[in-house]
Amino acid sequence: MAAGESWSPFENEVIVSAYLDMLDRELRGEPFVKSKVNEDVRQKIGRSRGSVEYKFQNVSAVLIELSHPYVRGYKAASNFQESLRDSVVAQVQARTDLRTAALDDFTREPTPHPDFAWNLTDAPSVEFSPHRDFLRRATKVDFVQVDAANRSLGLAGERAVVELERTRLQQAGLDSLARQVRHASQDEGDGLGYDIRSFDLSGEEKFVEVKTTRRGPQWPMLISRNEVQFSQEESARFHLYRVFDFDQPIRGLYELPGSITQSCTLRPAVYEALPA
Repeated sequence: MAAGESWSPFENEVIVSAYLDMLDRELRGEPFVKSKVNEDVRQKIGRSRGSVEYKFQNVSAVLIELSHPYVRGYKAASNFQESLRDSVVAQVQARTDLRTAALDDFTREPTPHPDFAWNLTDAPSVEFSPHRDFLRRATKVDFVQVDAANRSLGLAGERAVVELERTRLQQAGLDSLARQVRHASQDEGDGLGYDIRSFDLSGEEKFVEVKTTRRGPQWPMLISRNEVQFSQEESARFHLYRVFDFDQPIRGLYELPGSITQSCTLRPAVYEALPA
């Protein structure tokens, strides 16, 4: 196959099927070797290793825009062809086994990792394709909403961040401030617009909203209107913490300070409605 040639429907079917098989095994906690999958695909379609790897990244981009989980480690590449999009949508809709595995993974209790480490990183750059509005209508389950509704996972993420904030202050010699860090959403009630009241190293109070997922850093999150409004009112002291890869031995976290309207691209997801 010559480099640069468009992928045929058969090639798209092969690459998508291989990718979804990897995803199914990942969701079920079963091992697989990505390089072996790449080799198997190359033997079937004659493409190069790099071409197959990039196409796997294209599949990740389609799945993210479907609000569907994707294989960890395949960073989304949004420059994909409509024919690939169509193949992903068709195969995802036909894979009831994959949908069941994903729902089981998103709704289960968080796995304890008492010896985990933090990976504090920069926020990812996420690009969406022109097909996104269509794709969001093409899925049967919105897993972003399912993920956000897992209250036990959200609470576990908040507790982990409380300990992270206390440790950070203690290591800076600010034991008194560390003792004042509060899990406000639990101590005072939900709906405050933030979860944790903490301090920066200068002693300035800060408000931390925590969003936790088992998925990777590119996975979308749901933000409430109240959280957006509070972040605008307290933009100088508001911090959005995105905790990702929560069940991994190394958990990721990136921070978005200031108003959410400035740090994130917001798209309306749910409206409260009454008869007009």
